[in-house]
Amino acid sequence: MSGPRRIVLTRTAEQCRPWRRTLESLGMDVLTLPLLRYVPLDPPSDLDTTAFDWILFTSPQGVRAFCDAGFPAGQARFGVLGDGSAAALAACGHEDDLKVRALDGTGLARDFVGRITPPAKVLLPGPDRRMDDPRLTLVAAGFDVVELPLYRTDAVAPTELPDDPWRPGDLIFFASPSAVRACAARWGAVAPCVAIGETTAIASREAGFETVVADTPDLIAMIRAAGPDPVPDSKETS
Repeated sequence: MSGPRRIVLTRTAEQCRPWRRTLESLGMDVLTLPLLRYVPLDPPSDLDTTAFDWILFTSPQGVRAFCDAGFPAGQARFGVLGDGSAAALAACGHEDDLKVRALDGTGLARDFVGRITPPAKVLLPGPDRRMDDPRLTLVAAGFDVVELPLYRTDAVAPTELPDDPWRPGDLIFFASPSAVRACAARWGAVAPCVAIGETTAIASREAGFETVVADTPDLIAMIRAAGPDPVPDSKETS
C-alpha cells in the first residue's frame, strides 16, 4: 500500500481529533468519519470511590467519564495505560502515580502487579465491555478489584452516515472490530484498511477488507504500515 492517499478515521469523534491533528501535521489528507459514539451510563450511587487504594484507567474516555461523574478519589493513587490517558488525567487535576506505558489493559495490569504488592483495593472505571480483561490479572495476583462501567460504545446508525463519502485511493484506519462492522454494514468492504491490531484485523478480513496490521497499537505504527513515507519516532496513543 503506497502512494498518496487520503486517510479515513473511523473512531469516535473525540478519538479522531488528536489523530487528525497528528496526520495533518505530517502533511496527510484526512477524512474524519466517526462510526462510533460514546453513550454515558448512569453511575452507581452506592459506590464509595474514596475506599480504593488505586484507580486504573485504560483509556482517556474512562478518565473523562470518571471526572465528569464527579467521583471523589480520596487518597487513591492513579495509573493509566498511555500518554492520552495521562493527559486526560492531568486535565482533571490528577497525577499518574504508576508511570508505566502498556499496549493494552492486560499489559497495564501486569505492570501494576510487577510494581505494587497486595493487598490493595483497585478500581477500574471504563466501558461496559472491554476487549481485554485486566481484572483477571489483578485478581489472580491477590488484589481486591471492582469494575465501574461508566460508558458504552455504540455504532452510529447507518441512516446518520453519508451515502458515499469515498474517493479512489482512500485508506481506512480501523481501531476496533466494532468500527469495522459499522463500516461494512453501511458500505461494504469499500477500501483497503490498516488495522490497529490482530483482533481488529481478523474482523476486517472476515468483512472482506484488504488488510495490513500495525506492528504496535498506535497511530504512528499504523502510518508506517500504510506505506514507506517516513514518520517521527514518537507515538500518539490517545
